[in-house]
Amino acid sequence: MKVQFTKSEIKIMQTALARWGLNAQVGQTVEECAELIVALQKYVNRPPHPEAVGNILDEIADVEMMLAQMRLVLGIDDTALRKRIEYKFEKLSQYLSEDEEQ
Repeated sequence: MKVQFTKSEIKIMQTALARWGLNAQVGQTVEECAELIVALQKYVNRPPHPEAVGNILDEIADVEMMLAQMRLVLGIDDTALRKRIEYKFEKLSQYLSEDEEQ
């Protein structure tokens, strides 16, 4: 379920980082994450409307793009990310097992 970016898209992300700089792009990442939070909260707390899933999809796309930029600038490769994800899933699995025991 991994999002794959093309070489052209990666070049565009690198150009954005070069043009606006790390601080601006970190700020943009925070903003996009906040917009996703708002879209999800609206989906849960308000009566459903036809645009809700589309809005969430747009915000997920924005967040994915910004996270890819953060990975580029911070030098986080697939292997390092995969190891951290496996660690996080192990913790979640343990938490779920403990929860079932209670």
